[in-house]
Amino acid sequence: MQQAAVHIDDYLITERLIAGDHHAQEWVYDHYSPALYSIILQVVGDTHKAEDVLTRLFVQIFKTIRTYRDSGNTTLFGWMMRIAREMAVLEAVDTNDSDMGNEVVKADGSLIQRFSNRLPAQGRTIFHLCYYKGLPKEAVARILGIQTEEVTTQLREIMVQFRKFLGE
Repeated sequence: MQQAAVHIDDYLITERLIAGDHHAQEWVYDHYSPALYSIILQVVGDTHKAEDVLTRLFVQIFKTIRTYRDSGNTTLFGWMMRIAREMAVLEAVDTNDSDMGNEVVKADGSLIQRFSNRLPAQGRTIFHLCYYKGLPKEAVARILGIQTEEVTTQLREIMVQFRKFLGE
């Protein structure tokens, strides 16, 4: 006998998180941490740093959950994914160039924009759709009319290029 998939409404889980429900926090961590860790690891490239960023990410999420509820413009996972990417990029920048640090990223995303401008057209589109718009790889593949595996491969290559770019 198969178990039915559990669907938790973003609104309900958000309200439980705002109320400080530890079971809701555990559920969110257990449910979302593998995907968020993967995103972070792709950017920072080091398991220990990725684990540290993941820990700080969930502290940040649980402290600022009200901002998600009040924004009302994305899914809970999309909101968490955006924060994860931002924290991972900050970690990568801090690691590779502590003198420039946050100031580079704060300058209207000019670092990321400069990197994005170096990408070929399709790579830039994939980067924009996945990392700015927060679309899943499957959706990006459908939009571009390519296989999901090709999107995955290009994203891996883009992350390698990004790490090299940060080292320049």
